[in-house]
Amino acid sequence: MAVLRELNGPREFIVRSKMTLIGRDPSCDFILDSEQASRRHAILVKRGDGFCIEDLGSVNGTFVNGQRIEQRVNLQSEDQVSFPGSTFTFSEGPQAESREEFKTLSEKPDAGPESPIMSSLDVVGDLRVKVDPEAKLRAILEISRNLSNTLALKEVLPKILESLFLIFPQADRGFVLLRDPNTGQLVPQAQRHRRPEKRDSLLLSRSIIDQAMKTGRALLSADAASDARFESTDSIRALQIRSIMCVPMLSQDGAGLGAIQIDSQDRRYPFQQEDLDVLVAASTQAARAVEFVRLHLEMRDLEASTRIQKGFLPSERPRVAALHFFDHYSPAQHIGGDYYDYIPLPGNRLAVALGDVSGKGISAALLMARLSAAARFYLASSPTVSEAVRELNALMTRAGSEERFITFVVVVIDLASFAATIVNAGHLPPLRKRRDQPQVEEQGDAIVGMPLAVVDRPYEEMVVPLEPGDTWVLFTDGVTEARNPEGDLYGIERLRAAVAKAPANVESLGRFVLDDVGDYAAGRPLGDDLTIVCFGRSA
Repeated sequence: MAVLRELNGPREFIVRSKMTLIGRDPSCDFILDSEQASRRHAILVKRGDGFCIEDLGSVNGTFVNGQRIEQRVNLQSEDQVSFPGSTFTFSEGPQAESREEFKTLSEKPDAGPESPIMSSLDVVGDLRVKVDPEAKLRAILEISRNLSNTLALKEVLPKILESLFLIFPQADRGFVLLRDPNTGQLVPQAQRHRRPEKRDSLLLSRSIIDQAMKTGRALLSADAASDARFESTDSIRALQIRSIMCVPMLSQDGAGLGAIQIDSQDRRYPFQQEDLDVLVAASTQAARAVEFVRLHLEMRDLEASTRIQKGFLPSERPRVAALHFFDHYSPAQHIGGDYYDYIPLPGNRLAVALGDVSGKGISAALLMARLSAAARFYLASSPTVSEAVRELNALMTRAGSEERFITFVVVVIDLASFAATIVNAGHLPPLRKRRDQPQVEEQGDAIVGMPLAVVDRPYEEMVVPLEPGDTWVLFTDGVTEARNPEGDLYGIERLRAAVAKAPANVESLGRFVLDDVGDYAAGRPLGDDLTIVCFGRSA
């Protein structure tokens, strides 16, 4: 973890991503408030185990420890980084813990002696409420029976109310509301009235629901119409609500999914504490049903997305005389943002490309799909490899968002002369293992440019001979950032050592590296997508 803390000021920025754009533009990750700052002023990049900062051609410059920087500079803890109008201390490691304390507030209704709120009950935490075992069993069995045979929310939610009306014979009205994942608003999804002829009058007062969602507590009121704690008392009186229960539906991690409200218009039969206990238990069962249905839909979408994504990755390796290939792709989730491809090009050339879209999941995979198609077009149509990558960068900048960037490296092999042309857009440099030589070298580390979708800037290219017995390893940071059970990174030095010790055969080398990463992780799940591509020339 790393933090930028303002010197002699209150501002503090926690660095949470691999690429942090700094500037005056509102789209930047860290916004500078000085008019002297450029719209896109500088960029902070995580590379390996450390961070570096680069000025993006700003007018007034970026300074590290008082010196204006002209190129990428590695940062150390306690370095002072200055932008127009402000100076920040850079901290990295355990000492970089934020000064901000995050507090969870549990608001409890402060019922006075005349308040008609009979009870409130925490829903977060241990839900094994003390309740009549027979009543609790009846609630859970009734909910379970009605939910066991359906996987559609439009069927699940009415069945929840159907079960609750059997459990609470005094209930006149019931509602289930779910939070819209896009807008965050609570939207009624199911409703029920004891007397069918009055279904048209199912108006909803938000006062009690808002209170339950705000506090995260189940509420029971003996007479909601005279309850001064609820602001919209006019609507409650107009609806002739007497006794009422409202329980927030919470996911397993405590997020608010929605709420269930049950009310009665007959003052003779108010809800009691045991009714609230039962409704809490029932709402927990209902929340799990809602989560299950949503998970089922997400999994179905993920399966379809996974199939689509695999269609953008190579189905087979190239068959080229004197060259050998190996590749492996493991997404951290069902779908991911890593990309690799083998692209035949005019002039008897072959491109080996590898990319890593920041983030994971569906949005990263969609950007990866666009990268795949665009890379093929520009590499085949541009006069040089560097120009192809610049055109690709311009397209991805227009297609992406401020939150996404792409590291990308491509090696174009001339199949007649075996010259390899490298262009690197912010990616980890490929490793090269020579025949009968112990050292493993980084290739093209001096020409690493900015990642795609950050800023328009030309890219350099470098030509290296692919000699007999050479083996190259391209990889994403899912390899070097794999962690052991103690949380330590696998790291670039261990990867170098593994490549050096591995057999010369390309496929054996690739599998040796994967086995070494797996042994290091010792069963710990991947934190990021992991991709490795190896190619080599016969000796």
